Amino acid sequence: MCVPIKMMTMMLMLLLLPLLGQCELNFNNDLENNQKFKSVPTTIKSYENETVLLPCYLDTPFHYVRWHRDDVQLVDSRHPEIPPPERIVLWSNGSLQVSNLKSEDTGNYYCEIMSNSNHAVQAHAIEVQYEPSVAMEPSGVLELPIGTTFEVVCLANGVPQPAISWRLNGNTLDQYSNTGNRQSHIFEIKSRAMSGLIECLAANGVGQPAVAGVQLRVLFAPELTLPQPVVYTKVGDRAQLECIVEAAPVAKLQWFHYGVPVQTGSHISSHETELSSSSHALDNYVSLVKHVLIIKKVRDADMGQYECRATNSIGFKSTTVELTGRPMPCVFKINPGTQSSTSHVLVWQTESLLPIMEFKLKFRQIPSANITRPIRTNWTELTIPAQMTIGPIYITSYTLHGLQPASLYEVSVLARNSFGWSDNSKTVRFATGGEVELPNYSTESELQYDATEESFENEITQRSQVFTASMVHNAATGSGCSELLYLAIFIQICLAMLYT
Repeated sequence: MCVPIKMMTMMLMLLLLPLLGQCELNFNNDLENNQKFKSVPTTIKSYENETVLLPCYLDTPFHYVRWHRDDVQLVDSRHPEIPPPERIVLWSNGSLQVSNLKSEDTGNYYCEIMSNSNHAVQAHAIEVQYEPSVAMEPSGVLELPIGTTFEVVCLANGVPQPAISWRLNGNTLDQYSNTGNRQSHIFEIKSRAMSGLIECLAANGVGQPAVAGVQLRVLFAPELTLPQPVVYTKVGDRAQLECIVEAAPVAKLQWFHYGVPVQTGSHISSHETELSSSSHALDNYVSLVKHVLIIKKVRDADMGQYECRATNSIGFKSTTVELTGRPMPCVFKINPGTQSSTSHVLVWQTESLLPIMEFKLKFRQIPSANITRPIRTNWTELTIPAQMTIGPIYITSYTLHGLQPASLYEVSVLARNSFGWSDNSKTVRFATGGEVELPNYSTESELQYDATEESFENEITQRSQVFTASMVHNAATGSGCSELLYLAIFIQICLAMLYT
């Protein structure tokens, strides 16, 4: 059976087309070649699905024209029987149309044209711009403990080449912004604050920036909080010790009493409650649990130090809670009485579930500021019997006599019941009346040079309030009538409660 000549010719051209595409283009004398063209070299930047036209024509008629993209031949006017690639059309004047652009159309295009007396080549280019895409390694959720160093890689594509930037919990890390298809960043987990979303952003001005992220969960050893470091009670009462544990992953907690594990049963029970907090909205993997140890009826043997010890796979932490029958620390109250130059009325309050037997009042004078290097005097201690009261609240008034006029003093007080002495109260200051105006000393600054004081000094806090109250009555001396004495004490207590 004979094959038509036209079909044979087409088949032959299809076989020869790859060879034709390998023909070298002559770029010698580029300036001379470009002068022969009416069209000019063109670089077209466009977008996907658009249509572009690459010009290629002379002032004079031409015999043929053919186009190459990089080293691949696209179309040759000498062989109209060979169809051009899809989406490509050769115009009659030699220009090339590319429609419905795709990213693979990006490249260098060469127009080779032959006229009666000229053979020239002109270069063009198409850059198909498209919005970026990005991927991150690793991705998903990453759980790592504090102290870990890890690498995050960002892979971006797009034309033009995207610029890559990093964000941690919405905050841009400007120092890590770079241009390139592949960027990496080394993170070192220094604290729990790094927990959250690590993002890579790729932007090239086309469309919206692309974003990829990994959720970082920072694992950490338990952190403990004590609502009440000291729990005051008495024998026979019900007592409750609390320990709040924050951890990731979840921690296991155990109670100890003087180093011995606490055994729960009919006398002692325990339970835990899952807490929630708005501050943990992003850290929903963190557990926040309140552990409670309940002693249903306190015995003497139950008093003392309790240890709350929490452990997870990262580490452990412990803290202590004291269960005691001692009085609570005393708190001084402001006395709104009149001022005196040689005496001062002190009012304080404390709470004790057991009867208070006595108070220990400590006071001393602070030298005035005109002394170059003040030297503090020793503490004067007074033992003051406690008055009977109804209920656990004790409000006591006491007047100091024989003080120096226009002077500054500091004072502290302790209370004792059958279980022992309370902790020291906060040390406060007061001034006696006189013509000399005294400065408001800072307790903290006074302590900078005083490193040899007794341990009582360690309890002094930053409170530096000067009391200007003066004596309203001398509760330490008799008045010939016990009724008047009790009435005076009652008035002092009422005044103290009124101005608390």
